[in-house]
Amino acid sequence: MNAINEIVTKEIEPAYAAALASALAQEITTIHTAAASIIVKDNASYAYAGDMLVAIKKVKKNIEEYFRPLKAAAYAAWKQICNRETEEIEKLTPAINHLNSQMTAYNIEQEKIRKAEEERLRREAQKAEEEARLQAAIEAEKTGQKEEAEAILAEPVFVPPPIVEKTVPKQAGLAMTTTWEAKIINEKLIPREYLIPDMVKINQVVRALKDKTNIPGIMAIPRNSMRGVRR
Repeated sequence: MNAINEIVTKEIEPAYAAALASALAQEITTIHTAAASIIVKDNASYAYAGDMLVAIKKVKKNIEEYFRPLKAAAYAAWKQICNRETEEIEKLTPAINHLNSQMTAYNIEQEKIRKAEEERLRREAQKAEEEARLQAAIEAEKTGQKEEAEAILAEPVFVPPPIVEKTVPKQAGLAMTTTWEAKIINEKLIPREYLIPDMVKINQVVRALKDKTNIPGIMAIPRNSMRGVRR
C-alpha cells in the first residue's frame, strides 16, 4: 500500500490539482454552464448542441489521456503488491491445508463414534423398555386383566434419545463448520425458477438481428445515444 500511496501523493494528486487549477478547470466550468443552457428546439439548436457535444467529448478524451499513464503506474504498483501478498500467503497454504484436513478428519471420525454410541444406547434403552412392557403385560394377564395387557403391548414404545457429549475439545479461534453446495446430476430436471437466462448470448442475437429478433419471451429494445465519430 505504501507504493500506491506514494504514487498518489507524489504524482497523481499534485498533477491532478495542477491541471484543474489551470485552464482545464475553467474549461470544464465553461462547458458545464454552456451545455446546461442549451435547449434543443429546432435544427439550428440541434446542430449547436451537436457541436458542443463533440467538443465536450474531445475534452473528456484529453482528460482520459492525461490520467492514463498515472492510472497505469498506480495499477502496476497495486498489482505488484498483490502478487507479493499472494506469494507470502501461499507459503503458509500447505501447512494450513494439512492441519485443516487432519483436524477435520479427526472431528468427523469422533462424531461417527459419538453417534454410534448414541445409537447403541438408544437400542439398549428401547430393548429394556420393550422387555419391561412385555413383563408388565404378562403380569396383567396373570391377574386376569387381558385388555390391560393388550393395551400395554399396543402402546408405542418411546424412549428419550440418549445424548453422548462430544469429546473433541473446543479450540480457541477455530470452529468446525459444515457448508453445503449443489451438484447438478440431471440438468433437465432443474425447475425453471433456478435457471438463469444467458443474457450474453441473448444480447448477441439482439444486436445482430435488432428489431427482427424472434426469441420467445424476449423483446428487442433500442437504446439511442449520441457518440463521437471520426470525420
